Amino acid sequence: MTTHLVLVGAGHAHLHLLKHATALRRAGYRITLVAPTRFWYSGMAARLLGGAPRDACSLDIAALSARHGIEHVTAPFVALDVHTKHVFLADGHHIAFDVLSLNVGSDVVPPTPTGATVPAWGDARYWHVKPIERLDALRQHVLDAAQQHRTLHMVVVGGGPSGVEMAANLAGLSQHLGANNDIRLVTRHARLLSGAPPTASLWASRQLSRLGVHWHSDVALDGGAGWLDTLDVSPDDIILATGLRPAYCVADLPLALDDNGIRIKATLQSEEHATIFAVGDCASLIDHSLPKRGIEGVRQGPVLLKNLIALQNGTPLSDYHPPATALAIVDMHDKGLALYGEHWRGGRLALRLKRYIDARFLQRYR
Repeated sequence: MTTHLVLVGAGHAHLHLLKHATALRRAGYRITLVAPTRFWYSGMAARLLGGAPRDACSLDIAALSARHGIEHVTAPFVALDVHTKHVFLADGHHIAFDVLSLNVGSDVVPPTPTGATVPAWGDARYWHVKPIERLDALRQHVLDAAQQHRTLHMVVVGGGPSGVEMAANLAGLSQHLGANNDIRLVTRHARLLSGAPPTASLWASRQLSRLGVHWHSDVALDGGAGWLDTLDVSPDDIILATGLRPAYCVADLPLALDDNGIRIKATLQSEEHATIFAVGDCASLIDHSLPKRGIEGVRQGPVLLKNLIALQNGTPLSDYHPPATALAIVDMHDKGLALYGEHWRGGRLALRLKRYIDARFLQRYR
């Protein structure tokens, strides 16, 4: 008798399961994937915005599923019943499962006291850095304005890696198009990349200045729209890169939750349900605070695969041990900033390394 394994979402960890579908089938699983037709790789978000082809920044999930003999359902996931063991889809259908794994990603945290989806900040168009495919529309918007010889006043909100990448690559894209766009970066903090060494933060601010980005620090974003008056321009576009939280659908799930997502044990199982797993940005490891970064999903993939097979075989499950530190490289259009704990290196070599790592990751699944 086969066990029906339903995978919701095609994030980094589930990509590993797709590639090793044969091992799961040998263990007695029948696999259904509920996910969009494409996987957009977060590591190449800046490249997508900067003009890289869509196919270079994403994977064809439909083709990947077909190649590995996995049933692929594209209707969006909307609800879960843990008692009858069903997932419900936006088209009205539902799927029964024996074992479930959730890898549904994250959305942007709006910088407002109420957590509203879109802050009431003037009449500007709003763009979120997640989901990643929205950046393709933002790039097209910049391209259309350049073709019409319109100058855009664009404000990126957020001084973390995503905000720095967005500001740098919007400036780089504008230069490439010959557009005289005004790019601003607005942050709450006195320095960029608050988790990086101060010297690395200073290097990043100098690179933004070189690219023509104006940086506004120590801006109070929680007090309404008053901060817009400090810009001396009315923005046409506001890009929110203000941190990540679990995907919006997570808040309605009948599972143990906290502010960081679905509470999971070290075995990646739900705190309350042994046959429900959660990984990536939607999951919150009970005894360890995890940043929302792709490397966690990548490293959880092999543990998830091993534990799904162990669950089927009735053998002990393994624990996921988060890395103490991990390499991160910020894409600043024509240079990169490599960060590893207290160590850093900025320049073109760092960007070439990032390009190599990203291309190698996607090539595993092509």
